[in-house]
Amino acid sequence: MAVRQKAQVLEIARKHFEDFGLPADIEYKNYLAIVGPREALCVRSVKRSFKAWKYITHALKIRHPELFVKPEPKPEPKPVTPKVPTPAPKAAVKPAVKPAVKKD
Repeated sequence: MAVRQKAQVLEIARKHFEDFGLPADIEYKNYLAIVGPREALCVRSVKRSFKAWKYITHALKIRHPELFVKPEPKPEPKPVTPKVPTPAPKAAVKPAVKPAVKKD
């Protein structure tokens, strides 16, 4: 098993998983049906490089974790409640100033 061949098979698998949006736990038969027999990785290259399909999916999880990150749902907007008008604040009244009275 050559390292270069293993890397090439992994890169082809990454490209297929990215292009077709495949899940991490897909079986080989389902992969073959989705991608198509002409473009899919052949059984021989899978066996020569990784020995089994489950090892390819595991290697993809480790090398390219961004492929299997589930998008977080956007938070729901808060319901808009009609704003109740508040009465205008009353003006503050200052106490009247008393004139100073001189006592003689």
